[in-house]
Amino acid sequence: MTTPAQYTSPSPGGSPWQLPQLRHRVAVPLVTVLLTATIGRLLVLSPQVTDAETALLEGLSQHRNALLDALASAVQLALSNGAVVLVVAAVIGWLAVVRRRPLDATGFGILALAGWGAVGLVKVLVDRPRPTFLTGDPLSPVSGSLSFPSSHTGAAVAIVLALSLVASSRRARRSILLWGTLATVLVGAARVYSGAHYPLDVLAALPVAAVGVMVGASVANTVVPALAFGFSWQQAGVTPRLPATADAAARKSAGGTRSAQAPAARSTAARTTRSTAATARAQAETRRGTRSTEEQPAAPAARTAPYDVAAHTGHRSDRAA
Repeated sequence: MTTPAQYTSPSPGGSPWQLPQLRHRVAVPLVTVLLTATIGRLLVLSPQVTDAETALLEGLSQHRNALLDALASAVQLALSNGAVVLVVAAVIGWLAVVRRRPLDATGFGILALAGWGAVGLVKVLVDRPRPTFLTGDPLSPVSGSLSFPSSHTGAAVAIVLALSLVASSRRARRSILLWGTLATVLVGAARVYSGAHYPLDVLAALPVAAVGVMVGASVANTVVPALAFGFSWQQAGVTPRLPATADAAARKSAGGTRSAQAPAARSTAARTTRSTAATARAQAETRRGTRSTEEQPAAPAARTAPYDVAAHTGHRSDRAA
């Protein structure tokens, strides 16, 4: 589902800054958002489901105590819209200034805001009203009239996942996921207990915030290296790399150089081909000449008169006389 991650933990020579991202970066988030929004609209058009959830909330309102009331009120205040912005800004500052990890700080901000923003987008698309109590009242007034999905729960999921993705070690990542999961469950339960959300509002926030964070990871993998290159950011364990635009320009320049060198290379290749062809023709003609010489018939040897012993002997006798 995701491609392997190159985290920012120190290593010999460092590694490029990159977050894990979905293999299908558009299809999976789009299908998740559309499916969740469709379910939300069906809930709006299904009063039977809404009545059952309302009955559950009214039952909880009859069994409240001071400790749970204080906890639910604290959750509502800690993850209100303004508080979420402050929390994200504080984590960004801590990562950038205290931990000296500007790339991780920027990536965290993009991830957290993307996950939280995805929840807000689906909330506008669904337009489900807040719970209306027939008996009893919500624990405390809530801002906004839209309920599906829960923004508080979505903010908790987005912050936890964003922190885990930019964690500097596996141990830190496991700790963040463990405690973050417990915190998310607490936030969701508090929102249902306070009567601010239906139970299905809380559940719907989980997948929407998660795919929003993964979309943010795809964006961060492009934006963060570009910002680091432009502002000369340095981070331990991370080797700088060219952003996508600069890399494309470098490849284009290399392609232009190769294009300029291509005519000269073609001319040299043509000359070499002609020279090779001429040499081959000369060798072929030499071989044909050699074969012609070898195939000519040999000249017949001159006939030699038979040696006459008697005549030779007589001739010698005449000379002696």
